[in-house]
Amino acid sequence: MQKSSYQYIWIVAPVMAAALLLVWFFKPQAPSTAAAPALPNTTAVPIISNTKVRDVFEQALKQTTTDQQTVKSLHASILSASKPEAVALIREFLATGKDRSTGMEFEVENGGSLKSWPTLRTMLLDLVAGIDPAAAADIAREILANPTTADEWALALRNLGRIERSPETDALLLSKTVELIANPGWQSAPSVGYLNAFDLFVHLEVTTQTPLLSGLVQNKDRKDLAHAAFLTIDRLVQRQPVEMLRKLAADTALQQSRPEMAAQQFARADLRDATQREIVKNWLLDPARTPTQLRSFTGVFPNQNHFVSHNLLTREEPPSGDQLAAHDHEALQILNSWRADPSFEPISEHLAAMTARLEQFTRSTIVPEP
Repeated sequence: MQKSSYQYIWIVAPVMAAALLLVWFFKPQAPSTAAAPALPNTTAVPIISNTKVRDVFEQALKQTTTDQQTVKSLHASILSASKPEAVALIREFLATGKDRSTGMEFEVENGGSLKSWPTLRTMLLDLVAGIDPAAAADIAREILANPTTADEWALALRNLGRIERSPETDALLLSKTVELIANPGWQSAPSVGYLNAFDLFVHLEVTTQTPLLSGLVQNKDRKDLAHAAFLTIDRLVQRQPVEMLRKLAADTALQQSRPEMAAQQFARADLRDATQREIVKNWLLDPARTPTQLRSFTGVFPNQNHFVSHNLLTREEPPSGDQLAAHDHEALQILNSWRADPSFEPISEHLAAMTARLEQFTRSTIVPEP
């Protein structure tokens, strides 16, 4: 099958936050080395009882910023312990409330684990998720009981979201994600972990927080937050198109503030679905539509661009070439039917432009046999 090379773009970033760094030149503040609230000591093991690990912990705490070699040594030492002992060691250190910066970034790798950790505590929270997921979920609930740091909360939300899916847990994840994002201190200087926490909305596929995200997108003084919220809306539209498009259609403030961005979300609609088709039809024919909005929609429809990134919980799976080709052919048929409908006369020029582009695309594709 042949496919036009410029129709669809897969935008690849190692992590969502890394994309934000590149686009908005955002640099998070260095992690704090202040003591975090201690976790309750729920084990009977003496504090850092393993001699080898205790020595490495003590070495790490003597440094203002723990060097990478010490971090790696501590990581390896904990992994060398048995699972019960490793979990006990992690719990014991977290219970001290102590922490140190590592000088490394909060970097997410494929699968949602961290490739590097900004603090010792984030390293331990990331590590325990691989050693004992159930224990990691329990620790996550303890972490989320008090505001420690945005990075710690992001990992706690990931650890809990990985293992538990129930109405009660989802409600907790949602409330704590909202609390994280709305935290004034964390929001004023968002860390990379903070920005990655937006992935929880996508993981939960919630549309109820569209007003929160819309407000952040409209804040033109905060490009870091606006871009994180935009990416989240964009990904939610792909997962819950009907609910999200309905909410965006009713959000006149967003459409006035960010007309191009809003229009491009409607261009993501799959017109083969009757409900989405009706939403887009009503949006296009609304007398309130501006030339800017119509041009933006026309310029990208069908919008199949995808941001492919490493996220805490979710994965992006762009459609295959065969799926794109089938969509193009059917979308073209729908556009041609609209051009024959007199009610679409006010936007006939835009329909003609979209039809011409899709005709060009479909000429270079072969529709797979059903």
